[in-house]
Amino acid sequence: MPHYDLVLKSGTIVDGTQFPRYVADIGISNGRIEKIGPLGDHTATREIDAEGRIVAPGVIDPHTHYDAPIHWDPHCTSSSWHGCTTVAVGNCGFGFSPCLPDHRERYMLMMENTEQVPYAAMKQELGWDWSTFPEWVEHMKRQPLGINLASYIPLNSMLIYVMGIDGAKNRQATAAERQQLQDMLHEAMDHGAIGFSLTQQGDDNGHVDIDGTPMPTDSMPVENAYVVADALRERGAGCIQVLCDSPVADYRHVAEELAIRSGRPIISNLIAPFDPMPDFHPSRLEWLDQCEARGLQMYGQSLVCRIWNEFRAREWNLWDGVPIFREFSICDDEAKLAKVSDPEYLARMREGYDPEAMVASGGSLESFILHKSHGASGYTQFEGKLVGEIAAETGRPVTDVFFDIVAQSGLDADFRTTEVLSQDPAMNAEIARHKRCIPGTSDGGAHVKFFSGGHYSTEMISWLVREEGALSLEDAHFRMSQLPARILGLDRRGTLVEGNAADLYIYDYDSIGYERDNYAIRNDLPNGDWRRIVPARGIDWVIVNGEPIFNNSEACSNAMPGQLVSNQGAEIDALLSKAA
Repeated sequence: MPHYDLVLKSGTIVDGTQFPRYVADIGISNGRIEKIGPLGDHTATREIDAEGRIVAPGVIDPHTHYDAPIHWDPHCTSSSWHGCTTVAVGNCGFGFSPCLPDHRERYMLMMENTEQVPYAAMKQELGWDWSTFPEWVEHMKRQPLGINLASYIPLNSMLIYVMGIDGAKNRQATAAERQQLQDMLHEAMDHGAIGFSLTQQGDDNGHVDIDGTPMPTDSMPVENAYVVADALRERGAGCIQVLCDSPVADYRHVAEELAIRSGRPIISNLIAPFDPMPDFHPSRLEWLDQCEARGLQMYGQSLVCRIWNEFRAREWNLWDGVPIFREFSICDDEAKLAKVSDPEYLARMREGYDPEAMVASGGSLESFILHKSHGASGYTQFEGKLVGEIAAETGRPVTDVFFDIVAQSGLDADFRTTEVLSQDPAMNAEIARHKRCIPGTSDGGAHVKFFSGGHYSTEMISWLVREEGALSLEDAHFRMSQLPARILGLDRRGTLVEGNAADLYIYDYDSIGYERDNYAIRNDLPNGDWRRIVPARGIDWVIVNGEPIFNNSEACSNAMPGQLVSNQGAEIDALLSKAA
């Protein structure tokens, strides 16, 4: 009589392969799916009744910034609340490995400035017992992991390690340095890296260094990235993530050259729908088709989710791509308050403000809702109104109104965006259905004071599948699980088939959803610091490597079943043991 560690009874299985759903039992042992179908006489350590529920492969999120937060949030919430069982870190060229000891402080400040991961939390929790990528792997093997972790090696870190910060930003690598970069890439891949990542948007990128200048991969001679891509072609494995495209900066030629030089899959950010730019996403989908016709393995990292931001001006830095706003956003709190009271700055703001330039920065000032005035007593009566409406009612320039609210509140007034992305279901569905678009861009772990995006998987199911009927449930789970698994090289994950890892979640199709009116606030960062979150509804169980970790969003075990997973389809422990 077979014995299973866990049995899921009578669930409706959507297996991630696009195969039609069916009802069956699942027997799980040793973290793997051992049997799907009639289990006959058997025993089980634990049994879960999944009748009337969808059983689907765990979501694989290829674009997160949990590099630091996983140290204090080993389950990577809010993502795992929404069925995510594997995350990729090291995106956009940002990360903590490799890192020389003298650069540790700078790396943390860079991460806070680009991704708004709180510096105080990083300073307390990281530990910093590594310099190289293999040493970082050993460090992470000692950390408790609630879900699976895959990692790029970030190109900013590679360049700074080899060339120093100034050299990384300003010059071509020498022949010896090019060889060192390639050797570093091979070493990282040997230790499980899924590839490398970078940004390339010149002066137009909102991700800027602590002094307001571009990050190294934005200002470097781009050949420095191409020589690392050559190393991927040499080994015939791995992929590249590149942030090279936005409504204000088009560097897609870099993604094309990376694809040509590497011969590997390229994940290009970002494909999303923008109401002020209705031609943006169709042109990018056409470009993906053109790349396919040329034999390039190009994929678009999409964002099809009715996202929003709730922010205070003290933390908001999506303006960093707009020079006059960057003057404000790179300041500390004291300097920010001085700026918003400076007649010269306010005059330049009135003169230089361009609503159309704000498309990639959360939208125009006119489109922001004054959510909570928080001390700006002269504006309390306007709570719930658009800043543009307040400006019209008071007869003042919108820039003066906005910064007056900020000044009166001492930077604490809360605003909510309305123009981040289009909420037109047809535009979103057009992207979601494209065969080379990967759902995601949650930025999990980043921007926690004004954004939370780990609910994109719940949004795809509840909105585009259930409410709009824009794509089938089978197709949605294929795109959220198997497609990213294949691109990232995570074999035996992303589908519910016998022999694969038992990463899955169980949910009620009729009730899966989330609160769309407001972010919730939770004080669960180190030292009681706060973040904005999106709790899940209708998700019964989240299971990682055969171990239930959440039951109705509540932790149900002290186990930490997550694993470091590699580009070669193996857990990193197994990979390194084989190499030895």
